[in-house]
Amino acid sequence: MAETAVSCEGVSVRFTTERGTVTALDRIDLTIPRGSFLTLLGPSGCGKSTLLRVMADLIAPSGGRVAVFGGTPSSARLKREIGFVFQDPALLPWRTVLDNVTLPLEVGGGKALPGARTPQQLLELVGLNGWETAYPHELSGGMRQRVAIARALVSGPRLLLMDEPFGALDEITRDRLNEELLQVWSSTGTTIVFVTHSIYEAAFLGQQVLLLAARPGRVRELVPVTLPMPRHLGQRETPEFTALAGHLRRVLETC
Repeated sequence: MAETAVSCEGVSVRFTTERGTVTALDRIDLTIPRGSFLTLLGPSGCGKSTLLRVMADLIAPSGGRVAVFGGTPSSARLKREIGFVFQDPALLPWRTVLDNVTLPLEVGGGKALPGARTPQQLLELVGLNGWETAYPHELSGGMRQRVAIARALVSGPRLLLMDEPFGALDEITRDRLNEELLQVWSSTGTTIVFVTHSIYEAAFLGQQVLLLAARPGRVRELVPVTLPMPRHLGQRETPEFTALAGHLRRVLETC
């Protein structure tokens, strides 16, 4: 178990609605190695965000078993081993950049896991050195997401869950943040699970791409990514990347 960050065995999630029971996830089996980068890709309604929330202990599975670093998601959350980045950075407008990043430490009694970077070090890591005293309204969308990433990392989590964090950004900013996120991952060694609707983003970021089929959400295919590291945007013009993206698209068309 020491080599495994997340393990899902037969995980199902069902919701009861006015129209009956809806199965969001159906018997998901998945093992995520410690320190790896997994991207989740699939059509709308396939349960990508639901699976992420199960890992984060925000939704309880209806069936099956989930383990995070060998324990329950609840125990990992209480030990502050999980960080979460949403599509909306949700920064507090009355707090400065630095104060937004330090918020989890204040809520958690000022404690971070051993080896965690300081808030200032994290701001330098995400390229916001010099913006510590700025307020959210003074930042661009990409800069606000950088703050959200730094905030999610401030407690020193071993697992970072990211739910379409760059989906609302323009293409150029998104590309830049993709490269910067890979640098953050390489620097911290954090296990990352990243939800996206973008085939190119999933292929560029991930060591593996998990493709989910919809209604109900289930594993369609787990695709290894053999592109060399470190990654750079120029790789997206190579025959290898084009072939990978084409394969992902063909699989999605059958989901």
